[in-house]
Order: sequence, then C-alpha cells, then structure tokens
Amino acid sequence: MKKKFINYSIKLIESKKELSNLDKKKLKYGLEGFYNLITKVVVLIILALILNLTKELFLLIIIYSLFRLYGFGIHAKKTWQCWITTIPIYIGGCFFIKYISIPLPITYIIWLFGFISFLLFAPADTSSRPLIHKDKRIRAKILSLLIIIIFYIINYFYKSQILLNTTLYALIFESIVINPLTYKLFKAPYNNYKVYQKTTV
Repeated sequence: MKKKFINYSIKLIESKKELSNLDKKKLKYGLEGFYNLITKVVVLIILALILNLTKELFLLIIIYSLFRLYGFGIHAKKTWQCWITTIPIYIGGCFFIKYISIPLPITYIIWLFGFISFLLFAPADTSSRPLIHKDKRIRAKILSLLIIIIFYIINYFYKSQILLNTTLYALIFESIVINPLTYKLFKAPYNNYKVYQKTTV
C-alpha cells in the first residue's frame, strides 16, 4: 500500500514537472514520512475513540509536537520499531494524562529536569538530518527553552490538571528522546553535525 501511494504520487508530480534522480529521492523520503505519519495518526485516533481518550490524544499530539519542533530527537530506524513504540507511548500517555494526579513538588522537579535537559541536549539531530549550521542550532535551543517557559506560565495561570499532565508527560518524553544515553541505547549516532563537519574539513 505504501509503495503504491509513493509511486502514484511521484508519477503524478512527474506528469506536471520534470524531476532529477536527487529530487525523486528527496520526494520519496518525504512521502514515506508523510504516509507513516498519517497511518499512525489514523490508528491512534481509532484506538483513542475506542478507549474514550480522544481529547487526551489530540492534546498530547499538539503539545509534544511543539516540544519536538525545535528540540528534535531520535527517530526509529525501522517502520516497525516506530509502530511498537508509538502506540504504547501515546495511548499509555493518554491514560496517564486522564487518570494520574501528580503531587506539586514532583511537578517542579519535572519542569526543572525538562529545562536542564533542553539546555544541555536540545536540539538533538539525526544522521539523516544533521543540524550543520551553528546559528540554527543556537536558535533552536533558545526557542525550545522558550516553549518550555511559555508552557510553564500557561500552566501556572490556567489551572487544568489535564493540561498540566499532558505538558509534563510530553516534556518527559521529549527530554528522553534528546538524551545522548537514549541514542547510545538504540545505537544511533549523536551530534551528527560533528561528523558532517569532519567530512567537509
């Protein structure tokens, strides 16, 4: 199904515009990511509807995406690896968001843990997308920290347990996926821009 979607999309674009081999490779990579994203979201929505977790799921997707926007982080190497991690993380996270009440002192520890993690490790790139420009890495770090601060302020003034739980869960998860120990655990290269810099010297 995925191959049919990608091949059909490329042929459709080729009928309108001439593509080089490099263009086709980039397009294929983008279409694969888009297809995987859409199929995962559809499956997650179906599960959330069955389990009555729709509100929690959409809130988690939005907030985690905002943390991920400039924090980046590790990606699964294989599609099946992505599937077996995505479903329990999101659906399990929704149960956490809906039913768990976190003591106030613990919330402060999580905020501090997240802020320090982003300060030290964000943005965390991948071998397929090395962050080779220093100014862009600095900009991403500042913006990722700013997002944490904004969410802290929102949660401080807008007293909502579901919003707080979602923010803290997304912050913990993003802090894990940008941590170099996570990269080491999954045998993924870390600070890939350094490898790029060495090959261009």
